[in-house]
Amino acid sequence: MTQSYYHNATLRTERAGKPRSNENLIHEPTLWRCLLLAALTYLVWSDKISIVLDFGSPQVESQLQTPPSVGVKASFLTDVPRVSGFEPARERAKASVRLPASATGHATFILDPTFASRNKTDSRSVASSTSLCADYVQRFAPIAVAEMKKYGIPASVTLAQGILESNAGDGLIAKRTNNHFGIKCFSNKCKNGHCSNFTDNSHKDFFVRYGNVWSSYRAHSLMLKNNRRYAHLFGLAANDFRGWALGLEKAGYATDPQYAEKILAIIQNMELHVFDQPEGLAQSTANL
Repeated sequence: MTQSYYHNATLRTERAGKPRSNENLIHEPTLWRCLLLAALTYLVWSDKISIVLDFGSPQVESQLQTPPSVGVKASFLTDVPRVSGFEPARERAKASVRLPASATGHATFILDPTFASRNKTDSRSVASSTSLCADYVQRFAPIAVAEMKKYGIPASVTLAQGILESNAGDGLIAKRTNNHFGIKCFSNKCKNGHCSNFTDNSHKDFFVRYGNVWSSYRAHSLMLKNNRRYAHLFGLAANDFRGWALGLEKAGYATDPQYAEKILAIIQNMELHVFDQPEGLAQSTANL
């Protein structure tokens, strides 16, 4: 019967009086090929190794900045420490309303991101105003979402209108009447305390007074729902904030010719559209 190579080599070694050695194993090419193939397969598919040959290429730098949520197959770069404070850039729609130097209001720096640099506005004022806007969203987002679920008005649009109309809750009318949407009173027979006048005796300047801000949000929903000139908006999806913003301007909600543009800028620059999604409320309040 034919003897194996390893067996014959071992016999010859023993006959020569030499001790048996394991070094003869290296003459088994099939075994070592299998071991090498298994090792390479493990390294590649367990995300342990990658080879980057494009030295000096800008693409290498971009790989260093790959967000952690994006899997990078087999990369040596996975063990490189992250730069402190680094956060992956989120996709953000660019929106801007060019405002004149005389513009005021806490939303100014959200509507026009370059306003502060153009007009050399003190950075503390910018930080204070933007913080007030963020606090407003944090406080009233649950109400806006609840109104959206009940009436179908995008929460993002309601919040943007509230910020714009009430000066992020810091406007004179908002503080005195809890009226965050500029809802006016046109009745000649309203009860005492029902509304407040701020300029003259014209009923164009009488604003409804509410006992709390929630009542103002509900009145806003009912006004849109029950007014025929806004009826067509309720044929839009509750997450179609663009359609709603343009429709409100067209229906004459405000006289400002840039009203829709301002609503959209606030929504996009503050990423309020996430509140229009089922999971948006919990997700967004955690990031404010």
